[in-house]
Amino acid sequence: MTLLQVNEVTHAYASSSLFRRSKRDTNILSGVSLRIEEGTCLGLLGASGAGKSTLGRVILGLEKPKQGQVLFQGHDLYAVDSKIRRQLRRDLQVVFQDCYSSVNPRMTAEQIIGEPLGNYESLSPQEQKRAVGELLERVGLSAKDGGKYPHQFSGGQLQRINIARAIALKPKMIVLDEAVSSLDMVHQTNILRLLSDLRSAFGLSYLFITHDIKAAYTIADALAVMEKGQVAEYCERKEQFLLSPHPAVRSLLGSMLSEHPRYRSRERLS
Repeated sequence: MTLLQVNEVTHAYASSSLFRRSKRDTNILSGVSLRIEEGTCLGLLGASGAGKSTLGRVILGLEKPKQGQVLFQGHDLYAVDSKIRRQLRRDLQVVFQDCYSSVNPRMTAEQIIGEPLGNYESLSPQEQKRAVGELLERVGLSAKDGGKYPHQFSGGQLQRINIARAIALKPKMIVLDEAVSSLDMVHQTNILRLLSDLRSAFGLSYLFITHDIKAAYTIADALAVMEKGQVAEYCERKEQFLLSPHPAVRSLLGSMLSEHPRYRSRERLS
């Protein structure tokens, strides 16, 4: 069953200069369409400036597109009333790239993770504390970590806290916007493994936005490549990606570098 359907979405920002604002808009997205089925992960690839993160914000309901529709669980995100929109927002969560700017540095991990629970659930303080402790353990931390502040965690640990916050309400889908890009290889591997485990445990769907082909190939079922604000290639099965003749795909594959400087040539992902 289709969980998310993006139909012919176009979005633009007004061009501006130091002295005047241009009347012409610059298209960032041009007729983008894609879908995500329940329980699946779509990897959204592309170079910087391709429009990936803008599309993510449109899907999250943060930026209304100039044209097109975003259907989540069959509802148009930008046409529903506030009550339905609130429910949809509960079922659609996000984890951003910068784990530090995504949290309030003055809040403890327990407060950060508990914030969505406080907004949507009617839990007693004891119930919320217990729920947060379980979430911390679910993402590989300890319930005792709830009393720590963001600066007391490594980047990988803090991203686990952001993930715990995202799954707190048991959403249907999470948008992961470059969620592992700022981490070292060890933490990337561990977070990708965690995301796969959570997906299996909760039946989650992911939109995995990244420029990292290896990370996308590791976690995704299907892959889409964006170029100049459009979906240049869509591979329903990720294995098709390696064989695609599309120039955008070949360019991405050609840009891959081996982890060891001695072998700076393209390598297979499989």
